[in-house]
Amino acid sequence: MKKTIILLCALFTLSLHGQDQIMVITDPHVLAQSLIEEGQAFDEMMDEQRKMIDLSQPAFMALIDTALAHKPSLLLIPGDLTKDSEMESHNVVLQQLKRLNEAGIKTLVMPGNHDINGPAYAYKGNQKISVPKMTDSEWDAFYAPIQTSITAQDNLSHSYVAEPLPGLTILSIDGSHGTAGTGSIADSTLQWLLQQADSANQKGNMIIAMCHWQLLEHVDKSAMASSSTRLENADAIRDSLMAHQVHVLLTGHMHINGMTTYRDTTGLTQDSIVEITTGAPITYPCPYRWLTIAQDRSSLSVETAYITSLPSHPDLNTYSREWMRQQAQLMLPELSLQLWSKTDQAFDMIANDPSMSNIIGAGVITMLKQCLPQTDSAKIALVERHLGSTVIELYLLHSEANEPERPQTDSVAQAMYKGMESMMREVTDPKFNNFLLRDIQDFIIAAAVVKAKEPIQSMVEDVTHWESVLYSDRTDDLSAILIVNESRVATSISNEHIREQMMNKVYDMLGRPVASPQKGGVYIQKGKKVIKTY
Repeated sequence: MKKTIILLCALFTLSLHGQDQIMVITDPHVLAQSLIEEGQAFDEMMDEQRKMIDLSQPAFMALIDTALAHKPSLLLIPGDLTKDSEMESHNVVLQQLKRLNEAGIKTLVMPGNHDINGPAYAYKGNQKISVPKMTDSEWDAFYAPIQTSITAQDNLSHSYVAEPLPGLTILSIDGSHGTAGTGSIADSTLQWLLQQADSANQKGNMIIAMCHWQLLEHVDKSAMASSSTRLENADAIRDSLMAHQVHVLLTGHMHINGMTTYRDTTGLTQDSIVEITTGAPITYPCPYRWLTIAQDRSSLSVETAYITSLPSHPDLNTYSREWMRQQAQLMLPELSLQLWSKTDQAFDMIANDPSMSNIIGAGVITMLKQCLPQTDSAKIALVERHLGSTVIELYLLHSEANEPERPQTDSVAQAMYKGMESMMREVTDPKFNNFLLRDIQDFIIAAAVVKAKEPIQSMVEDVTHWESVLYSDRTDDLSAILIVNESRVATSISNEHIREQMMNKVYDMLGRPVASPQKGGVYIQKGKKVIKTY
């Protein structure tokens, strides 16, 4: 049985000749500049965004220019090509992708939740004007000219299989037919995809799947902190893919860089699947990915790159970070209500827990419910007072990825816990003002904070199964080497020798190989920062 092995590395490329490079862009959300005229309508739309929609077309064109300069073998885009399915925006995307095809760079795309039958508008002065949109029946034919490597197409969805490079199969999983806010795939489509995976395995191909929505939770209990970004029935689909030897999945949708691993913890198969989620190029820190695939199709490396400048914004990193901070401030009321919806659920769990009722009594539970703010305005004011700035800092940290490596992560997490405690103490103090009730108040607050800590602690440690020593797993969000399959072609160099060579190699802090490390210098070796003392 093939299995995925993760080697956590700082920044490496594979030590094999004849590599193929794949560029991965997702969620560019292009809004054609022809649909934008500065004015009230556009400003109001921008105030509701965490995406720099005004820079979407220039950013996408910059990425195409980067591809033309570096000449990867393949470009992949796992969905949300446009802001909201505007046909004019799709035309911009298609024309740019044709530039790649003309240069011999193959491309494959798939729809996300913003690409078909969306609320398509032009923004002209103070008017928001409906414009033609991409329909479900138009999608396949529209992008067919640049997707020449597709070998088979599902009849019931936009799912397809392609072989753009020798020995490589791309399994594109269309999840765009779910209910509002979610993605889903029909059972018949899943079975078709699994048959295609079986065929690819029989040919000895490496398989890379891509889907707009996530299959894996990137932090434990992520649904407690935000709405789900996963496909419906994600766990069952995940297990089916692993059973058919699909071990690498590219996704988007979250607008945040992340890599996570699901391991079969039953011990029966020892299988795993790795999900590589790439952030949006118009959301801080404006990332995209490079995948480097070994000639024998046994392994691939993942590296993260960023758009650092545009003609209109020479320092895009600083600008995009500050822009996100400002937008997060504008979005804080919405985030506050989301947080309170989870808080209400936590209090309901306490109230409905018989053991808690037995400990503190039904009367105390009633008092507790009476303490909670009842109006949206009161909830927003409470969160902003105790957690506002800290929530924004946590969001920025999460956007940067690899949270444990950020020097401010621990202090931000501690500020979150203290803020939650002080917020809960403020709302309960008026009712629990009797000194006889103080111990009960402390008990309730401690229990609630422990529950609230679970997704936050998992996030800042960047792990899944964070409470389990046995199954705890952290996958580097920004760079890694994945050993996907056993070697399929004869080579004078064994995979084990290659891995050993790579791990012993010394790199500078920019990830460049160093032939002669200097004493006292700071380098990267075996995926860790080291100081050479000899």
